Amino acid sequence: MLKKWIVGIFTLIVGTIILIVTFILLILSMKPNPQSTTPEIVKPRNALPIITEKRGITRINGHVIVNKQYGLPQTYKPGENKAARYKLNQLLHKAEKEHISLKYISGYRSYDDQKQVVETYTQKDGKQTAQSYTAPPGHSEHQTGLAFDVGTDFPMKDFHKDFEKSEESKWLTQHAADYGFIIRYPKGQSQQTGYAYEPWHLRYVGHQLANIITEGDTNLESYYHLNHELK
Repeated sequence: MLKKWIVGIFTLIVGTIILIVTFILLILSMKPNPQSTTPEIVKPRNALPIITEKRGITRINGHVIVNKQYGLPQTYKPGENKAARYKLNQLLHKAEKEHISLKYISGYRSYDDQKQVVETYTQKDGKQTAQSYTAPPGHSEHQTGLAFDVGTDFPMKDFHKDFEKSEESKWLTQHAADYGFIIRYPKGQSQQTGYAYEPWHLRYVGHQLANIITEGDTNLESYYHLNHELK
């Protein structure tokens, strides 16, 4: 009888201890861990393109994309982007302060405007040459309102060949990203972009992407893995 009573007391004590320990562990598990309140953010090594298309307008991670593969409808007429033009004006003002002769040449062009530009350059330089640096209607970045061509007041025999060698071009390459711009068609990357090198052609993409593109010496097509080769 005494033995059963001792066993019963021992069992009760052990059970009580187990309940207490379980309760303590439960309380501790509910206590917030200061190291786990902020989830770990892992940045991808490469761009993960999210492609959306609406009413004939293709966007990659929110950026309107235009090239030989992706076009814009004739009805797309956003006009000049005010934020992009503001940044361009800042860039030009900075260049002036540093005695760099950069000036605005052209900006927004509608589908019909681009059609006229193509016809003009085709008459001037021939169809094959014009196609190397002039986009067909619906495939011009100027239609987005986010692209600008700049130039200089210094006289040049052939702007398309000589601007690259100018101090203005060198300054632009070094400072465009500071204002959210990229040289849209970089040197030696025509197989990816589809167009010959245009050191005067700027595309506004914002500071973050502009710095990534510029520092990586790449272009939108390669960065977003849009295509392997455009001809």
